[in-house]
Amino acid sequence: MAHRIARELSECQVVRLWQELLQSKGELKAEDGSTVRIIYPGRANDGQGADFRDAVIATRQGWARGDIEVHVHSSDWRHHQHHRNPHYNRVILHVVM
Repeated sequence: MAHRIARELSECQVVRLWQELLQSKGELKAEDGSTVRIIYPGRANDGQGADFRDAVIATRQGWARGDIEVHVHSSDWRHHQHHRNPHYNRVILHVVM
């Protein structure tokens, strides 16, 4: 069911869902089950690079500052060629529907 819903959502809709989630919840579960706490979600980026700039997160490894990229599917990172684009080198969190 979740996979079908994700196919029907646009990336812009997922970004809006991400923003709404942050208003109600400050802690998230990472893929490995660890906790990620959003200290500052960053500012919306209207230029090249990740969706949100200068975010601050806390993980079990400590605090990190950088960018957050949001996608419908995890495979979109490579599909959009972000791994080859230096504008995405500061990404500290990849949010996936």
